[in-house]
Amino acid sequence: MNKAVKLVAVGAAFLFGATFAGNVTVHADSPRYDMVDVSNHNGQMTTPEFIDMRDTYGVKAVTTKISEGTTYHDWTAAGNIRAAQEAGLYINGYHYLHATTVTGAIAEANYAVAMAQADGLPVGAVLVADVEEPAQMAMGANIQAVVTAFENEVQIKGGFRTTAYTMGSHLEVTPYGEKSWIASYPFTPTSTQNWYATEHGWQFDSKATFRMSLGVFDVNQLYDNFFTADQAVIKKNPGDGATVWSKGGVWYTDKSFQHKANGIKKHMGSYWSFKGGKLVKSDWTTAWGLYYWSDGNGKIVQDEGDWHGYHFNFGNDGTYFAKSASVKDLGSVIQ
Repeated sequence: MNKAVKLVAVGAAFLFGATFAGNVTVHADSPRYDMVDVSNHNGQMTTPEFIDMRDTYGVKAVTTKISEGTTYHDWTAAGNIRAAQEAGLYINGYHYLHATTVTGAIAEANYAVAMAQADGLPVGAVLVADVEEPAQMAMGANIQAVVTAFENEVQIKGGFRTTAYTMGSHLEVTPYGEKSWIASYPFTPTSTQNWYATEHGWQFDSKATFRMSLGVFDVNQLYDNFFTADQAVIKKNPGDGATVWSKGGVWYTDKSFQHKANGIKKHMGSYWSFKGGKLVKSDWTTAWGLYYWSDGNGKIVQDEGDWHGYHFNFGNDGTYFAKSASVKDLGSVIQ
């Protein structure tokens, strides 16, 4: 994982962003920038940074450091999770594992789950075991039982999906038969290399740069949807097209009218909230720990509005949720 430090406040990148506009490092022959992983070494990431990574570089997912051992909690994790969600990116986490025993792995897993839950990592996201310690490498395949114990505990206690991350020189430390996430850096990575294509993903560079962000980043090419599955995200500029269909006043997610629509769905370029196949109208929807308001037609609103005497700001950047209000505790007035 990346160990470079962001040295200057990110606000400077916004202020002088125009000077970096031409510094786009992705080129036609580069592996895809499907996922970026971040930690405190990158500083606190922001929604505009992640939006730029998404729109300019094609980033689909973010994996943020959550914890390490049984005492270290990454101070940027909660903010990174929130910013990635606001940018419409899939979000996952990782825990830097120190354990060399099953008992130690279980203790670390319980700590990682507690920190991930506190940070708001959604159930169904991936919580990775980062296996890099020299003592673990020295154990070779014997460390597999330790990593497996960590992963099992994470799944049982947190409801997160799991895999292991390690270096290409130590594939034997990942659980047998498991598709993993592998780091290996060619001198000049190209789009035709596709290293470790049988795994979930390949981290091919640890010094990638992005025009709106300071410092360097780990970037990854993904080979399946493991890091972009089992999470619903709202993306900016969704485009047109039908994703729900109506029959007899009930909305369905398939043209055979077998599955009633639930939750927030994109439809014909806008977002709508459904419950049991019915549009939610003039009411709140809670999703991903955030609050959304549907107008009288069922359409999720943007901009600003008033409800029960309170003034709400839903933003205008394509993320839709209530960002601020003239009340301190949104949950106390939103039922």
